[in-house]
Amino acid sequence: MQMQLKMKLIVGAWAATALCVGASGAAAQRSGEPAELRAESRMSSRTNDPARDPGIFGDYWWANRFLSRHQAIEKVKGGTVDVVLIGDSITHFWEWRHPESWAKFTAGRTVLNLGYGGDCVQQVIWRIEHGELDGYDAKCVVLMIGTNNNSSENSDPANVAAAIEKIVAMIRARQPRAKIVLHPIFPRGASASSPRHAKARARNDKTNALLKAFAERDGRVVWVDFNAKLVDESGWTPKSLMPDEIHPSDAGYDIWMDALAPVL
Repeated sequence: MQMQLKMKLIVGAWAATALCVGASGAAAQRSGEPAELRAESRMSSRTNDPARDPGIFGDYWWANRFLSRHQAIEKVKGGTVDVVLIGDSITHFWEWRHPESWAKFTAGRTVLNLGYGGDCVQQVIWRIEHGELDGYDAKCVVLMIGTNNNSSENSDPANVAAAIEKIVAMIRARQPRAKIVLHPIFPRGASASSPRHAKARARNDKTNALLKAFAERDGRVVWVDFNAKLVDESGWTPKSLMPDEIHPSDAGYDIWMDALAPVL
């Protein structure tokens, strides 16, 4: 019964949101462009303050991802999960596209991957509000989100950082015994000659500086920054670690796994 209610909720919300996406969003979805290129047309925030405007994506695949995650949550209800990963496609693709690295990371652990391709901070807020951290005990929650927000020229790094702080508070309220690991937004772009990546990278860097300061003030969040290991001597992402300049390769995900090992 609970799952049926969740299905009605997400399908109804998806239908309502789909009506609001508009022609530009629909055209972007048909174009096959990467999710990060569609972020601006699909952002639910009209105020450029995502912490105050949580919402979902009006896409059938997003609804399917939501349902599949709640099916996974149902399987662990009343139990303990060693690691919960919250994020966007960078998190999602670890399990989906890199099974060998994922198998190494999950060996001997119960891991719940709550990464959704294309998600911004406002989608994460909405998801937490709708049960993704409820009904089980998490030992550790790992959060890395924000690059899709900062893909937009209109993104304000201060607002993105504030929204991530809100997410941390939401995690703490729903999983009070969990260790919370916060990552800076991962580096992106192979060189400064890519204006789209360079501008988003600059916004990410500003967001990351604010997040680091927050973690230091908070004192309880575990700040794990291994961004320096994801770039080459030029400071940009090599193809060996980020073939598409945003998502890690097997080797990149293994670096993430190694960075998490001491805190799990």
